[in-house]
Amino acid sequence: MAILVTGGGGFMGSSVVSAFLRRGEKVVIFGRSLDPTAKSTSEGLIPVRGDVTNFHEVLNVVKDYGIENIVHLAALLTVPSEANPWASINTNALGMYNILEAARLFGAKKVVIASSMGTFNVTADTIVTDETPQRPTTIYGCCKVFAELLGGFYHAKFGIDFRGVRVPHIVGPGAKTPSTGQYAPWSIEAAVKGEPFEVWVPEGFILPMLYVKDVVEGFLALYDAPAEKVTSRMYNMGQITPPPTAKDLVDEIKKHFPQARITFKPDAGAAALMTTVPKVFRNEKAEQEWGWRFSYSLCDMVRDFIAEYKRMQGVA
Repeated sequence: MAILVTGGGGFMGSSVVSAFLRRGEKVVIFGRSLDPTAKSTSEGLIPVRGDVTNFHEVLNVVKDYGIENIVHLAALLTVPSEANPWASINTNALGMYNILEAARLFGAKKVVIASSMGTFNVTADTIVTDETPQRPTTIYGCCKVFAELLGGFYHAKFGIDFRGVRVPHIVGPGAKTPSTGQYAPWSIEAAVKGEPFEVWVPEGFILPMLYVKDVVEGFLALYDAPAEKVTSRMYNMGQITPPPTAKDLVDEIKKHFPQARITFKPDAGAAALMTTVPKVFRNEKAEQEWGWRFSYSLCDMVRDFIAEYKRMQGVA
């Protein structure tokens, strides 16, 4: 039996896949850009080219590989979703339906998803908890709420062990997709490369964030949690505490690279961001029900990020 990971070649997905492989799991990764003819560099890894919006391709991969559990990470993120809402609906909403229906038809036991802090539409001073109403105004947020609710329906109606986490901004080396929070990883990478970087948010901007290694560990903790402990189904993952400002991050980077040329040049949308992005994103349910909280502080994150990015770039 195998684990299916959709979006397994992406930023977060590749880290989740690597973690499963280190545990000796057989993993089938499913995505549009994969080359199924390429020889896998890891034992137990099977690449399958396919699209979560294509119902028959999803059915085939679940049936053909005897999939027992599904980790659904394929998604069109906020910026590309707003640029193409119709593609977002196909990927983020229809793709979720295809995954759940394939699980139902072919007996996959567990479906675990990544949702987002973007499902909340609140003011900056709102303390976001697991009980905060979800009223998104972006197509990305709307599709993610649909995915959460549809998963809950499949659990209640068909007994699928559905569970998922709402992640804040994930900081890690190698992130490519543009977003509001990418000032965080890209400023660290620029410092390592000795390149100048302009941060497009104000110095006092607070964006709930977690280091990618914490997100992966939290995701695996939920995947492994005994069914009797997973009563809420969907969980906020929380954030680095105390939450760092953009200036806190830059100051931490300069402890490692005192000559880093990182400056602040807030763009036109920065004022709106200061009022609509919550500063506090709590994870009480995850801690209470299956005992998870973050491990990497701001200084831990920056230090490990630098080491990992140098390793990826082959820099001593």
